[in-house]
Amino acid sequence: MKITGIAIDNILGVAQVDVATPTPVTVFAGENHAGKSSIREAIRAALLGMPERVLKKKDLGMLVHDDAKGGSIVVDIDGGQATFVAPGGKHELSHGLTMAAWERQALALPYCLDPAAFARASADDRRQLLFALTGASGKREDIVAAMRDRGLTAAVIESVTPMLRAGFPAAAKFAEERCRDAKASWKAVTGEAYGHVKAETWTAPAPSAPVDEAAIAKLQDKIDGLRGRIAAERTKLGAAEQKLKTWLAAEESREADQKAFARLHAAQEKLARDEAELQQWAEQVQQLEQRTGTGPRVGLVHELAFAVSHLLAFVAPEPTEDDRRAEAALAAYEAQYGAVDAQGDPDAAAKLPEALRARDLMQRSVDNDRRDIDAARAAGARLEQQVERGSQAEVDGIREFLRAAEDELAQDTAALNNLQSGKQAAAQAQSRTEAAASAHRDAQGWQAAADALSPAGIPADILLRSLGPMGRTLTWVAQALNFPRVAIIDDMDIYLGQRPYALLSASERWRVDAQIALALAELSGLKLVALDEFGILDLASRADCIAGLDKLAEAGRIETALVFGTFKKLPNFASFPRVTGHWVEDGRITETTAVEGVAA
Repeated sequence: MKITGIAIDNILGVAQVDVATPTPVTVFAGENHAGKSSIREAIRAALLGMPERVLKKKDLGMLVHDDAKGGSIVVDIDGGQATFVAPGGKHELSHGLTMAAWERQALALPYCLDPAAFARASADDRRQLLFALTGASGKREDIVAAMRDRGLTAAVIESVTPMLRAGFPAAAKFAEERCRDAKASWKAVTGEAYGHVKAETWTAPAPSAPVDEAAIAKLQDKIDGLRGRIAAERTKLGAAEQKLKTWLAAEESREADQKAFARLHAAQEKLARDEAELQQWAEQVQQLEQRTGTGPRVGLVHELAFAVSHLLAFVAPEPTEDDRRAEAALAAYEAQYGAVDAQGDPDAAAKLPEALRARDLMQRSVDNDRRDIDAARAAGARLEQQVERGSQAEVDGIREFLRAAEDELAQDTAALNNLQSGKQAAAQAQSRTEAAASAHRDAQGWQAAADALSPAGIPADILLRSLGPMGRTLTWVAQALNFPRVAIIDDMDIYLGQRPYALLSASERWRVDAQIALALAELSGLKLVALDEFGILDLASRADCIAGLDKLAEAGRIETALVFGTFKKLPNFASFPRVTGHWVEDGRITETTAVEGVAA
C-alpha cells in the first residue's frame, strides 16, 4: 500500500499537516509533544476507521484539536483514498485491489500500524495470522487426510470437519466438548470417575447364579391363573354383596311401605274434598276480581254484556218485549259481575285478599294430597316386588377365599420378582458394560480428534510450514536493518537470539516489533509500516534502521514506511534517496530539509 499524501486538520495534537510522500520512507521528527504520535494515530484512524485513544463513538469529539469544531484526515493511496471525520466518525476507504488481495492486507494492517500488537496478541491469534498470510492453513481435504492418517474414525472426522470452517481452535474445542460428553456418559453408566486405563477393561457387576427360565415360566403361569380366579371371585363378591344389601334394605323398608300404602284410600278421599273446595274458592276469587274491576272481563259473556249495555242506550220511550228481556239479562250480569262501567265494588275489594289466601292454601293442600298418593302407590309397588334373599354366609365365604388367594398371589409374585430381578440384573449388567465400552470408544476417538486439532497436532505441522516463510523473511529484514535476528518458535513464543521477548529491554523490543511488522508487511503484500518512538534507539541503531529501510524500499519490499521519532533537529537524509524528513512543531510541519549526518 503506497501512501502518496497525508492531510490532517485539527485532530488530536495536529493543527494542520498537508504533505506529499514522494519517497517510500517518510520520517516525522520533532521534540516531545510536537504532534508526531498524533499524526501516526490520525493515519491509523483513516486506514482502520477508529483511533487508538477513543474506544466509544460518543467520545470522538475528544479527538478534535483544541477549540476547533471538527477535524478530518485524508490519506491518499495508490488507487484510492482513506478518510476519517471527527466528531461524526464517518470513515471511508477505497483501493484498487482485488478482494482476495485486500483481505490478506487487511489482516496484517493493524499489526503493521502498531508493531507491538503482534507481541501482545495471544499465541492462537499469532498462529492464525501466520496461517492466513503464508497460505499454510491447509486445504480441507488435506486436513481430513491428516486426521485419517492419525487413526481418527470416519464418524469423528465427519462430525468435526464442518467445524474446520471456523478454524482449528473451534474444531478442537468441539472435539474436547464431545470428549467430555463421552466421559460424562461413561461416568453416568458406571458411577465411577473416568480413567482411560480402567475404562479399557471395566465390566458391570452381574449376579453369580444362573437365570432359571423354566422356574420363571412356571411361576408366571401359576400367577396368571390365580389372577384370573381372583378376578372371577371379586365379581361374585360384588354380586353377593349387592344382593344382600338389596334384601336388607327391602326388609328394613317393608313395615314403612305397608303403613304408607294403608293411607292410600284416605289420601284419595281427602284429595277429592280438597279439589272441590279449591274449585269453590277459585270461582269466588274470579267473581270478586271481576266485581272489583281487577279481574279480566274476557270472553263471549262479557262481550255480549257490553254490547247489550250499548244498545239499551238507544231504547225508545216505550220499550218492546225484546228490550225488557235485554234489560233483565244485563241486570242479572251486573248482579254477578258488577256494573259494566263500574270502577270497582268496595265490598268485593275487601273480601278479595282473604279469598286469595284461602284459594292458595287449598292449592298447596291439593299438591300435598297428590304427593301423598304417589308415595302410597310407590310403597304398594315395592310391596309387590319379589326381592331375592341375600346371604351373609355367602359373602363371608367369598371374602375368605379372596384373602387366601391374594396371600398366595403375593408370595408367588415376590418369588417371581426375585427370579426376574436376577435376570434383569444380568441383562442390565451386560447393557451397562456395552454402554460403557461404547462411551469409552467415543471418548478415545474424540480425545484423538482433540489432540490432532490442538496447536501441537495438525496445526503444529502446518505451522512448521508457515514458520518457514516467516523465518526467511525475518532473516533478510534483520540483515537489512543490521539488527539481531528475531525467531518465532513452534509454540509462537518470540525470541531475540536466546532471550524471550518478556526479558528484553524497551529498545530491544522495539527492534523485534519493527522486524516483525516489516516481515508481516512483506508476507501480506501490504508493504506498509508505521514505526513510532524511533528515538528509543541509540544513534548507531537509528542510522542502521534508516539505511535498512532505504535498502528495503530500493528492493521493492516496502512501498511506505512512516517513522516517528524524537529528535533535537531534523536529520539530514541526503544520502538516502528514498527517505524524506519532516520537522513537526506545535502540530504543524515547519521544515522539510536535511542536515549532515543522522544524529539527535
